[in-house]
Amino acid sequence: MAMTTERRLKLHGTRRTGRRVAARGLSLCALALLVVCAPRARAQGKPTLPKQEETVDSLLTNAGTLSIVRIGEESDLNMELRLKGRKVYDIKDNMSANFVAQFRTYSSGEIIVMSVNSGGTACPAQFHIIHVEDSGKMSVTDEFGDCGDSPTIALQLIPDEQVTLRFQGYYRLAEENEPGFQKPPPSTWVYKRGVLKQLNSAPPPKRRGK
Repeated sequence: MAMTTERRLKLHGTRRTGRRVAARGLSLCALALLVVCAPRARAQGKPTLPKQEETVDSLLTNAGTLSIVRIGEESDLNMELRLKGRKVYDIKDNMSANFVAQFRTYSSGEIIVMSVNSGGTACPAQFHIIHVEDSGKMSVTDEFGDCGDSPTIALQLIPDEQVTLRFQGYYRLAEENEPGFQKPPPSTWVYKRGVLKQLNSAPPPKRRGK
């Protein structure tokens, strides 16, 4: 009987010791999990804020609203062209942009003229032509112009649909005092059947400068 009682006491003591060790192990594991998870929880608690957006111009087409949206600050020189809220073209390295003309054609949807400005005083404006079909398909030409910001813009329907932009020949008034100054010649650009062409050659404009 004495031997049996002694064995029972030893077994009971062993079980209590095992429970203490297991409890300590669980506490250490829980502490380790807290240490590992805490930094991750703090990181998730500070999500990256979206950049500020501002719609600077918009117009309605048969395919939906076409808009120019500035991303971030004006000094970031980052804008997007969006159709029905979806980005379709990046307007990079320009401080401002706006729509200056919109034409509805009989067969090819709508043709829109967009003016852009980089912020420099040497080149007040350049232009893009945007073609928006009723289906939502869209195309944008490369930047063009002679830096003048007030070309004559006209739509011709007969015999072929085309948009014409006529520039008078831009120069800064200060250039008149420079030796050997000559006024730049006028230039004409025609957009027809999805292709932009310059009818008469002119020296390329200075895109930026003071």
